[in-house]
Amino acid sequence: MMQHTRWAILQILKRSGGNTVEELCHSLELAPMTVRQHLAVLEKDGHVIPGADRRGHGRPSHVYALSAAADELFPKSYDKLVVGLLRQIAQLEPADLAGRSPQERVSFVLERMAEGQGVAIAAQVQAGTLEQRGVQLADILNKHEGTLSVWQSDEDGHIMEDFNCPFRAVVDVEPELCQWHTRLLSTVLQADVKEESCIANGASCCRHRITERA
Repeated sequence: MMQHTRWAILQILKRSGGNTVEELCHSLELAPMTVRQHLAVLEKDGHVIPGADRRGHGRPSHVYALSAAADELFPKSYDKLVVGLLRQIAQLEPADLAGRSPQERVSFVLERMAEGQGVAIAAQVQAGTLEQRGVQLADILNKHEGTLSVWQSDEDGHIMEDFNCPFRAVVDVEPELCQWHTRLLSTVLQADVKEESCIANGASCCRHRITERA
């Protein structure tokens, strides 16, 4: 099992894309020597790589980032995905797929799965404002899916950012799965959801703009 502080460092780097020792010290409230020791272990294990220097007022500081291999340390939910798909396939009627193209069939099954899971998750979310529901949803996704979700608000509304994709390997082959997640958020929050960025396309997080329905 990953040591607690080193796991915390990995999560911070996952969310930020890269940090200096000084920034990690501030986030973790630890001494520089302690943070450097943990980074040395993570680098030796192939989970962290030192990147370009970041120049400030003093001497340049190394920016540490996750290696590609480190992604495997974060939660994956391939088993839940398979179970969900099998359940939906078992409920299909011949008429459900009639006249649909192969891609439309995939979309149909994923949409039904998103609606079903969305209803189940919505039952765990207490009534409140969109922001209150969003904060609860981010917490549920973090606990049960390991998405490293963060709910934020800005002048244009609300944003859900997911820094870990539990289905990363599948999304590379079947990008339609991203639309499943968008539909899930919309079903749970009863709001309009628009994808603004995606990990599968090289972004640091899956970012969704969420607004109240008219």
